[in-house]
Amino acid sequence: MTETVVAHVPEIAEAVGFYQALGLALEELLPKEALLAPKEGPLLLLRPGEGGVEAGPPRPRPEGEGFARLRVEEGRLVLLVESLEHEKVRLSKYGLPFQEAPGQLLLFDPGGNPVLVREG
Repeated sequence: MTETVVAHVPEIAEAVGFYQALGLALEELLPKEALLAPKEGPLLLLRPGEGGVEAGPPRPRPEGEGFARLRVEEGRLVLLVESLEHEKVRLSKYGLPFQEAPGQLLLFDPGGNPVLVREG
């Protein structure tokens, strides 16, 4: 079983698109939740509700996986990527607004949950 992180978002489809743009692969889409898989790290389970990130139930690891690596730090999702410069271009292409800080990018998902993107 693999660790799961639950992110609460107001609209599942919009959040799925956001996290796919960040490099996670959609593994399961149900009316009230979606499961996304990174290359490494916990699975991301999206559920409707007020914004927030919490530990979720263990789930079997799906066969597919995205190209980003995911971890959680202090209640924030952190995506580890190979090149921050490449991510800036890619995020701009998808129209995802971000703030730059030394060594990282800060975005907010459709539920208002902070997401950091770092090289790692």
